[in-house]
Amino acid sequence: MRIVRYVLPALLAAAMVLGGCATATGPAPQSASASGLSAGNMKLSARMSSSIFLQPVSPSRRIVFVSGHNTSSAQGLHFTRLIKQSLIEKGYRITDDPARAEYMLMYNILYVGKEDQSYTAAGALAGGFGGAVIGAAASNTTTGAVAGGLAGAVVGGIIGNFFQQNRYMMVVDIQLEQRQAGTYTTTNTYADQGTASTVHTYHSGVKNWMFYRDRIVAQAEGTRLTFDYATPAMSQEVSGEISGLF
Repeated sequence: MRIVRYVLPALLAAAMVLGGCATATGPAPQSASASGLSAGNMKLSARMSSSIFLQPVSPSRRIVFVSGHNTSSAQGLHFTRLIKQSLIEKGYRITDDPARAEYMLMYNILYVGKEDQSYTAAGALAGGFGGAVIGAAASNTTTGAVAGGLAGAVVGGIIGNFFQQNRYMMVVDIQLEQRQAGTYTTTNTYADQGTASTVHTYHSGVKNWMFYRDRIVAQAEGTRLTFDYATPAMSQEVSGEISGLF
C-alpha cells in the first residue's frame, strides 16, 4: 500500500505534464527555421552530394520528361506526381515524349526508413550517386528521468519513452539530362571479377546531351515520430530539392 501511495500521484503528475506535449504523429503546418523546415515538432532537412547547374533556356523550351523507379521497401509514394507538380508551378511543361523534351529527369528511390548505425544520411551522401547507403554511425537519443526509488523509476521510464527521438531518412539518386548541341558523352563501367581481374565495359556515346548525376538525402527527426508521418514530408522535401535545380 505504501508503494501505491507514492506511485499513483507520480503517475498522475506525469500524465498531466505529458498531456500538454505535442507529438509528430499527425499533419501539422510547415514553417521555415535556421536548420531547415519544421512540421509540428518534426525537423526536416535535405542535402545533395554535389551541385548541378543547368543552362538557362527560353520559356518555349522549358519542357521536361520525368521517369522514375522506386526500389525501396516503401511503395505508393506518388513521387513522380510531386515532382511534376513542382515543375509545373515553376512554369515548366511536362511531356511523355522524350523526343520533345529539353530536359530528361530520371530518379531511383533507394531507401526510405529509419536511420541507424547501418543506414545513415552521412554514409549515403558519402557514397554519392550509385554508391552504398551505409556509413558513419548515428545515435538515437532517448531522454528519461530515473530518480527517487520506485516512483521515480516508473515516471522516468514513461517520460523516456514519450520523448524518444526517432530519425528517418530518404535516399534518392537522380540523373538529369539537358539538350546541348555539340556535346558528346561516353560511359565506362569497371567491374571487379575476383581478386586479380577487372572487366571494363565501354558504352557508345550520346550526342547533344549533357548528363548530370547526383544523390539527395532527406532526414526527418522528431519526438515519437512515426514512419507514416515522416515519409510524405520527406517526399515533399526531396521533390522540392529536385525542382529547385530548374
